[in-house]
Amino acid sequence: SFTTPFSQDGSFLPNDHLHKNSYTPEEPWMEALQVWSTEPLTNRSWRYMAPVLCAAPDAFLLSLAHGVSWWLHSVAKIFEGHEVLFLNLCHRILELGHQDSVGGGEGEVVTRAINHPVGLVTEALLRWWYRRSPEDGQGLPEDLKPIFSALCDTEINKFRHGRVLLAAHVIALFRVDSDWATLHLLPLFNWQHAANDTCAVWEGFLWSPQLYRPLIAALRRPFLETAGHYAALGEHGRQYATLLTLAGLDRGDTFSVAELRDATRAMPIEGLHDAAQTLVQTLESAGDQRADYWKNRVLPYLRSIWPNSRDSVSLAVSESLAHLCIAAQQAFPEALSTLQPWLQPIQYPDYVVRRLDERKLCAQFPDAALRFLNIIIGTQTLWPPTNLKDCLDDIRDAMPHIIDDSHFRWLSDYLRIHDPT
Repeated sequence: SFTTPFSQDGSFLPNDHLHKNSYTPEEPWMEALQVWSTEPLTNRSWRYMAPVLCAAPDAFLLSLAHGVSWWLHSVAKIFEGHEVLFLNLCHRILELGHQDSVGGGEGEVVTRAINHPVGLVTEALLRWWYRRSPEDGQGLPEDLKPIFSALCDTEINKFRHGRVLLAAHVIALFRVDSDWATLHLLPLFNWQHAANDTCAVWEGFLWSPQLYRPLIAALRRPFLETAGHYAALGEHGRQYATLLTLAGLDRGDTFSVAELRDATRAMPIEGLHDAAQTLVQTLESAGDQRADYWKNRVLPYLRSIWPNSRDSVSLAVSESLAHLCIAAQQAFPEALSTLQPWLQPIQYPDYVVRRLDERKLCAQFPDAALRFLNIIIGTQTLWPPTNLKDCLDDIRDAMPHIIDDSHFRWLSDYLRIHDPT
């Protein structure tokens, strides 16, 4: 058997203790590689084991591909010396005949990529590259450029996992070497190529996306076309909808209003729900600038980009837009007037009404608050919201004559019937 390079006490044996043609069962090696992938053995294991594994036969490396690639992934951030051997081992793992080349069900693309030997080695190479502190416009180093270029070759199916990981780091790669990225990596985002591979690349990017303007400008057409592939993105569709909404809130000169409007309306209801939630989150995070953000960002977005058909509204979208009205705070009446066509009764409005009460909007804008409550509370609302009485009391205190209003009487009767206490 291939003698293990460590004695019973865990210490490493000299390299000459190993015999080139001796093999052990895989289990001890897998266990050892797992241990060596953790501190404090990573650096020391690299010093002793890099030459040993580089000399191992292909069949042996293939049997331990996952363990070796995970070890490379772990040592990439800290190893010292043997850099040629690091590249050699990465090359050899990539060249092995991996059986699981493009497998994976829906929603598993990124998970499978980051756990596959090709993906682990790709991430190891990226970690090593980041250690060199690359700068914008510096260009990729010559020892990594051919490897990354090969990973971008869509004719090599097993490298798909590597392409997913490169896509996850596309912003850094584009910033450092825009020429290389434009030639090799960005074409992978084009939906005119094989749809499955393109979708996997987009999922890699959307794993942890950022709205980096120069890159989005370079991917302008594929980025807009991705709206029509929302469903194929699985769980990453939400991140796409968020990016598209952020682009619409601050479009600069990258997109036209018509382009953003068409892309937004090309998304299914689920995508519009994600977009509505993004509007709420960005408005709430504006802090002291909320009034300006509503006026200069959200309101123009709603008027020029958001769909103008009620066919694009679901109960979930309507509830998110109700939250958007509340998030507008001082602009609550204007927000209600703008969004009223898309609002409808909410089956469980307790949280919405609680937020309305917490923001004291009923006391500030009693007329608008009453209209709002009459829209979101309907006959199918089986139980009155907990804060409904407080809201009605604030409205009555602010406008005593409101007790004669038919809408106020309906809500008061509804509350009395369902909650006589």
